[in-house]
Amino acid sequence: MSTPESVDNLAKLELSLYDHSSSNDLDKPSISVIESPLRPSSKVRPMAVQSKPQLRAPDRVLFRLNKLLQPTKDLGSVLTTFNYALYLLAYFDHKAHSLKTKALSLVKPDAAITTFSVATEAESSRFARLGGVFNDARLALRLFGLLPIYVKMRQVMTSKGMDQVLYFIAALQCSLYAMYQLLENIAFLTDKGVLSKRGLGRWTGGNVGIVYKIAHRAWFLGIMCDFARLMREAQIFFRRKHIDQGDITQEEAEKAAEWYSDWIRPLAWLPIGWHLSGWTHDGVPGFNLGIKGVAGLVADLRKTTSLWHATKDTL
Repeated sequence: MSTPESVDNLAKLELSLYDHSSSNDLDKPSISVIESPLRPSSKVRPMAVQSKPQLRAPDRVLFRLNKLLQPTKDLGSVLTTFNYALYLLAYFDHKAHSLKTKALSLVKPDAAITTFSVATEAESSRFARLGGVFNDARLALRLFGLLPIYVKMRQVMTSKGMDQVLYFIAALQCSLYAMYQLLENIAFLTDKGVLSKRGLGRWTGGNVGIVYKIAHRAWFLGIMCDFARLMREAQIFFRRKHIDQGDITQEEAEKAAEWYSDWIRPLAWLPIGWHLSGWTHDGVPGFNLGIKGVAGLVADLRKTTSLWHATKDTL
């Protein structure tokens, strides 16, 4: 009998670094490039500019492939929104049948028990199975996920005038996301029978779930890098405005205005990342499909909404 607990196993991982990137993200690093406040400079300082990397032939091919696959990033964001909406529907569907069963138990106890067992399996699993289809589609799209991560890493490495702390955070986050994506690809292809379970080695015992768990932990640590980045950006902005009393550029002012909204995404992924990572035996206390659905929708709804509004320009 399908329940929200069984449906909970369908969500194997949520959006990584490149899932929320726009089509213009190749022109800027994933971590904001902010000039170090320790550098002597004039009163009016422009933002540090990322230099254009001198691409070797292999890199040029990889960059072009990443550009070719750029539309799949927006598709991944839309699929994530639908995926978590289905989890939320599955949770409400289960709750509705529970209320229906309690109501029927007041009139006809035997009928209530029968209705609960049949209806929960028939209707709740519809949303669960459809959610599994969306989840598999997202995992398939992310098979190419190492490409944008590599591009981001190259852009960070070639950035000039970047704050050293932000540089370290960016490099660490890219490394964690690369580890996550590689392990998730291996686990997904093993699940689908493309790779042999014997290739997982003795350290997993052929258990794909262990590979997923390690991938989730790398992803969770990558999310934590977002918090470190936001706090460092706040520290640099405060120092520049109130201590150095330097003029703030328009680009910096716009970045500061978006700073608060930048917290939404990592905060929303935090409970899902902790639960899937398995740091504790029980995960997040009280975690269920309702919490998962709401968190996933909040994390990616802003991106999906902006994509929807952008379609007006195409008509």
